[in-house]
Amino acid sequence: MAYTTLRAVYPGVSAQAQAIAFRELAAMLRAGLPLDQALGSSAMAGPAHFRNALHTLGTSVSNGQPLSEGMRAYRTMFHPVVPAIVGAGEMTGDLQASFALLAEFFESEAVLKRDLQTTLVYPSFVVVFAIIVVAVLAFFGVMQNTWAIRLLWGVGAVAAVWLLTRLRVAQRIARYLAMLLPYFGGIMQQLAVARFCYTFGTLCRAGVPYLEGLQTSQRVIEHPLIERGAQFVYYGVRNGNTVEESIRARPEFPAVVHNLVGAGEVSGSLDSSLLSAATYLRQEAEYKIRNASKLAGPLLTIAVGIIVLLIMIGFLKGYFNLIFSVLEE
Repeated sequence: MAYTTLRAVYPGVSAQAQAIAFRELAAMLRAGLPLDQALGSSAMAGPAHFRNALHTLGTSVSNGQPLSEGMRAYRTMFHPVVPAIVGAGEMTGDLQASFALLAEFFESEAVLKRDLQTTLVYPSFVVVFAIIVVAVLAFFGVMQNTWAIRLLWGVGAVAAVWLLTRLRVAQRIARYLAMLLPYFGGIMQQLAVARFCYTFGTLCRAGVPYLEGLQTSQRVIEHPLIERGAQFVYYGVRNGNTVEESIRARPEFPAVVHNLVGAGEVSGSLDSSLLSAATYLRQEAEYKIRNASKLAGPLLTIAVGIIVLLIMIGFLKGYFNLIFSVLEE
């Protein structure tokens, strides 16, 4: 297949860019534009590699290839939920609704990412400012040279950690370590459950079978503990249990998920129940994040105060050592 040699080369695409593209596709299909032309028109915006991929997909669709099959080849570019929902839309003949669902999915992902980035802006600014202050004082000799060396090692270590986190293995290790953090580990687990519920609920709403939806949802959770829980739910449903029974058997899922999923299965609206559970968990996690960000300011102020105290101690130590050495002479 033409895509196989390319998928390892293309980088990913932001949630915001995919949300805009799928919203445009839904609007153009609603207006009566053929799918291949809609894909070509959507290729006018977004990153260059994303535009090229959409243009190539449009050409393949015009040659008779299913869109979902082409999207599966771009594994590093398209979220795993994309080909699953598009495939369901191809089977039902309602791709417009599938693209609208995908737009909502990625808009929700983009909002969550912006909230997390906003929370980290102030702490990041304070930390960077403290590092710059230490570097300037060390350069002018106000602090001992050893501080400058330690600073360089610290910056190098941060850069090395950042580069390592680009690797999938390092990302997985980082997630395991993050699970051990008090308070924030719980928030990450809650967000992972919300992502599972939202992804599975979106797939159910698109008409994807339960087993396929559960299997696809496992690949987007990005939390080892919840991944194992979702895998248990998948095998439970495959062995004939209900989704509610399988979820209730796992301690990783909170009681609100058990109750909403159970009510959704009884009423025949599992998709709405899953999406409601995801919304509740995400809003609660965002509330906890906002509270944590309020505490981050005072804590970082204390940290900067400690750094300033160390600077003063180093300065006074060097100053008095100089005076004593002159007096001894």
